[in-house]
Amino acid sequence: MFPLLLAALLPSPIPLEPGTWWEYRESYTEHLGEVDSTTDDLTHIEVRGSRQRPFLDQRGGADPSPGPVEVGEGWIRLGPWTGEDSLPVPLEPGRAGPPSAAGTAGFVVEVEEEVTVPAGTFTALRCALRTRRNVSILWIVPEVGVVRETQGVPGQRPEIERVLLRWGKVPAATAPESAAPRPGARRPGT
Repeated sequence: MFPLLLAALLPSPIPLEPGTWWEYRESYTEHLGEVDSTTDDLTHIEVRGSRQRPFLDQRGGADPSPGPVEVGEGWIRLGPWTGEDSLPVPLEPGRAGPPSAAGTAGFVVEVEEEVTVPAGTFTALRCALRTRRNVSILWIVPEVGVVRETQGVPGQRPEIERVLLRWGKVPAATAPESAAPRPGARRPGT
C-alpha cells in the first residue's frame, strides 16, 4: 500500500469525505437458458473511516462487498466498484490502471460521454475492464462518483447494473433522506 500521507495527496476519482453516500437501483439478471430473470434491489454505499483511511461500506444489492480504499502510485481501488482491479489516477481518457497480481489488466479510461440515470444527466468518464469472458464498465463523474455500472458477459444483458438514484453528504450516523442536485448535474430533459 502506498504511504498514507502521499495517498491523501493523490486526486481521487470520486469524493471520499466520510459521510458521502450514493444510493443505486441495482438490477441483477440471471440468464436461465432462453429466459432472463431480473430482480431489482436498493444498494447504499457510504464513505466511513477517516480522510486518511476511507472505507466504503456497502449495504444491499446482490453481492455487498464493503472494503477499504486502496491507493498506490498512479492507481486506486474502490472495493464495491472495482474489486481487486485498479483505476488509474488521475482519470484521463487513454490511461490504464496497472495489471492485478493475477496478471489481468486494470481499468482503462476509454472516453468522456454523456450518461443519463435517475439522478440526472452527467458528463462522465467511461472506465472499462474488458476480457473475453466479462466486461465491467463504470461511468464516473469526478465530483459526484460512480453514476452507472454494468458487469457481465460481452454481448448479453449485464448481470449487474447499478444506476445512481441520489447522492449526498451527511453525518455518518444519519441516514440520507434526500439529495439536492450537485454542480455539473442536469436533470433529464434539460
